[in-house]
Amino acid sequence: MKNKLIYTLMMCGLLFMATACSEDYSDATSMHVYGPDENPPVKTDENGTVVSSFDKKAGDPVPAKVNVQQYEEIVKQQLNMSVDELITAIDNGKVAVCPINVSRNVWNKTKPNVEGKKYAWYINKNGNVCEAGDESLYGIIEFDKDNKCFNFYPDENAGGAVSVEIGFALEGPNYNTAVRFVMAMTVFDKSFVIQDVTIPAGDYNAYSLSLESVADNINYVFGKTPAELVTALSDGTIKIYMMKLDTNSYVWDGKSTANNGGYWCNSNNGICNWGDEGFAFFIEPWLEDSPACLAIGRAPGIASGTNMPIKFGLATPDKLKSMSFILNVTFE
Repeated sequence: MKNKLIYTLMMCGLLFMATACSEDYSDATSMHVYGPDENPPVKTDENGTVVSSFDKKAGDPVPAKVNVQQYEEIVKQQLNMSVDELITAIDNGKVAVCPINVSRNVWNKTKPNVEGKKYAWYINKNGNVCEAGDESLYGIIEFDKDNKCFNFYPDENAGGAVSVEIGFALEGPNYNTAVRFVMAMTVFDKSFVIQDVTIPAGDYNAYSLSLESVADNINYVFGKTPAELVTALSDGTIKIYMMKLDTNSYVWDGKSTANNGGYWCNSNNGICNWGDEGFAFFIEPWLEDSPACLAIGRAPGIASGTNMPIKFGLATPDKLKSMSFILNVTFE
């Protein structure tokens, strides 16, 4: 588990949603009192938010785990009680355990729906509560009260990077007093290609990752052959996107800065332009090569022996299908 506060990145998305969603508590001229069947918005609070990142395999029986006891100071600060007092407050109904609808940034007060578990919900690939038979089922989020921890169990058909969010809130109409736990999950299946790659010495030289070498992955994600993927990349129905190193999420709004819809990037995997300070590598589809490939190439002056992670993906612009490449790259 990699435990870290990446709240600044998350805040950007939440602030955007706040401006677009009329349910946000700050939109109203006076405080709206939410009824029992209404889902109150999540009050953004950096001090009351814990973010943890996890990498898991699909169907892993060992859950991703967040031990609430480790965050007792945050619980005390936000809820004015110890973790042991929190457990008692949950039992007597003064504190709610509640998942968060990440699409709308609201608390989802739906009842737990995993049979045999008191505080557990099925979660889909959008990070929202769903039913057990949902075709986009991603896993189960559970609060294990006895062990004072949150557990996330990835479904055997799960894959991709999803934000799973849940928390504790003082019972009341608005849920404004709360502690929020964000589990930035990445579940690996055939939609991920994980490889060690060596880029040959010499300015602008590239490693050629042939589409034929990942044909099974292409078929699993897109239902296409490598030749059909070449066509899709050519006509823009599938595109290249860069990924964030810390969360493995896609940079959907990145602008192409290299050839054929590709990118120049710095050593932090951030999109940049050729010649920018710190530019380090490029990703380009070389579709006319035989065989067609994705080229990962070096900027001039990169020292021999340099090692860095490079992450990018192929996806449909509607975000419904994606295939991610996580590469450990060494420059010869």
